[in-house]
Amino acid sequence: MLQGGVQLNVIPNELIMTVDSRIAPTRNLEEWQRTLERWCREAGEGTFIVFDQKHPQVPVTCIDNSNPYWVAFKNVFEQLDLRMETEIFPAGTDCRYIRGVGIPAIGFSPICNTPVLLHDHDEHLNVRVFLDGINIYYRLIKSIGNC
Repeated sequence: MLQGGVQLNVIPNELIMTVDSRIAPTRNLEEWQRTLERWCREAGEGTFIVFDQKHPQVPVTCIDNSNPYWVAFKNVFEQLDLRMETEIFPAGTDCRYIRGVGIPAIGFSPICNTPVLLHDHDEHLNVRVFLDGINIYYRLIKSIGNC
């Protein structure tokens, strides 16, 4: 988002650019900040960064057979004959805060065969997808709770 000036034919005394930069937890945050600082130096005097939010880097949760919760999670998918795609979804859930205090966390959403409409106009779920999701959560909670 850019802000600056009061009308087209007046040069603004300042220009503000706001960027929502969602950094994957596998990315080196210090390296990213050095890149931003270098860009500011290259842009010239008076260019600087102000962070509205800056979260510490926290390790990701291990998703292999050494993690009993992951094994329980994966087993439910196998029992239901569901295909799973693992990916990192930075800043999309509160998992980073949970992991930040040393508790392993896995974010999950049972939204299957649905266009990604997060925060979009007409965000919706098919009723069947919603009801199937309840069943998936029921089985996951039961399985993970018995680890």
